[in-house]
Amino acid sequence: MRLHEHEAKALFAEWGIAVPDGEVVASPAAAAAAARRIGGRTVVKAQVLAGGRAKAGGIRLAASPEAAAAAAGELLQRPIRGLAARAVLVESWVPAAAQLYLGVTIDPAAGCPVAMLSREGGTEIETLACQRPAAIARRLIDPCGTLAPDEASSLAGAAGLDAGMAAVAGLLVRLYELFRAEQALMVEINPLAWLADGRLCALDAVVELDDAVPDRRAGWEPAARLEDDRARAARQLGMTFVDLGPGEIGLICSGAGLGMATVDLIARAGARAANFLETGGGLTRELMAQAMRLVLSQPSVRALLINLYGGINPIHDAARGVADVLAEGPGIPVVAKALGNRQEETWSLLAQAGAEVVTAMDSESAVRAVVRHLASRR
Repeated sequence: MRLHEHEAKALFAEWGIAVPDGEVVASPAAAAAAARRIGGRTVVKAQVLAGGRAKAGGIRLAASPEAAAAAAGELLQRPIRGLAARAVLVESWVPAAAQLYLGVTIDPAAGCPVAMLSREGGTEIETLACQRPAAIARRLIDPCGTLAPDEASSLAGAAGLDAGMAAVAGLLVRLYELFRAEQALMVEINPLAWLADGRLCALDAVVELDDAVPDRRAGWEPAARLEDDRARAARQLGMTFVDLGPGEIGLICSGAGLGMATVDLIARAGARAANFLETGGGLTRELMAQAMRLVLSQPSVRALLINLYGGINPIHDAARGVADVLAEGPGIPVVAKALGNRQEETWSLLAQAGAEVVTAMDSESAVRAVVRHLASRR
C-alpha cells in the first residue's frame, strides 16, 4: 500500500524529518492561493500513486501564483502514468547545494531490512543500482534491533560523506525508526536536499506500508489507495487486479506466480495481456463469475484465458461460475486450463459451457490456443 506524496511527507514531519512548506489543493484557484501564501517560486506536483511523475510531466515549476494555477489546471485534467490526479501538492521550491538518496526497505535475499545511502540523489535509483551498484552504500539491519547512530555514521562514511555526516546519519536513524514503527515495506527520500547552510530537506517522499497490518489510520486502508475502479472492486472481493493497458487477452489465474508467468508467456507468444487477475485461494462460483465480468469489462479484450490450479481451490465450483457468465453471451472465445482436484468434472463443465478446454500440464499450450483464436478473428 503506497501513500500519496503529501501523506508520506506529513508522516515524515511527524518524525522530525524536514519537508518543504506545502499545501494539497484540488483546483487551480486553490493552487494560486496556496502559492501566494507560500511565496516565491513553487513546485506543483500531481498526486498520483505512481513513480516517474517528472518524466511524465506531472511536476511543474511555477514562478508566480498565476503560473501555479495554470500548472494545476493542466495536471488535474490529464492522466499521469495512466492515473487521474484528483489533487496537486503546491510547495515551496527549495534550492539544493547537493542531492542525496536515502532509503530503507527489505532485502529479499538476506531476509532483513537494509538501509541505503547515495550521494547521487535525484537519479533513477533502480538504474543506478543496476549500472553502478557501488554508488549506493548499503547496511543490513537486524530485524529485532535498531539502527544505531554509529552504524548510520559508518554508512554515511561508506557513501563518501564527510561534511554533514552527523546530520545525515541522524536523519537515517529517524527514517529507520519510522520504517519499524509504521510497519513499512519501504521508505525513501529521493532527493534529499542538502542546503547551503547545512540543513536537510526531503524534496520527495515514498512510503509503502504492509497491506496485511490491521487497524491503519483512517484513509490508509489498502482498498482506498486503489485508483482503478476494477482494482478496487477486485480488492473488495479478495482478488488482485492490475490493468496492463490495451492488451487483447484477458487473464484470470488462481495464483500470483501462475499469473505473472502466464503474462510472460503471452508476451513471448507475440500477444499482450490486458490485465493480471489473481483469484487467491478461496474460489467460489460467484467469485469466478465476478472475476470474469471484471475482465470482460475491459474494452480491448478480444479473448479470455483462464489458468487455474486446484491444489486447495475448488475448481469445479469455479467452472460453474465460468458457465454462468458464458451463458450471458460475452461474444469472445474463452480458453480454460484447469488442473488438480476434480479436474475431470471441471473439464466437463467448462466444455459444456462452450470454453475450449486445455488438458495439457503446461501453460504454453493454453497460451497457444488463445493466441490462435485471436489470429482467426483478425
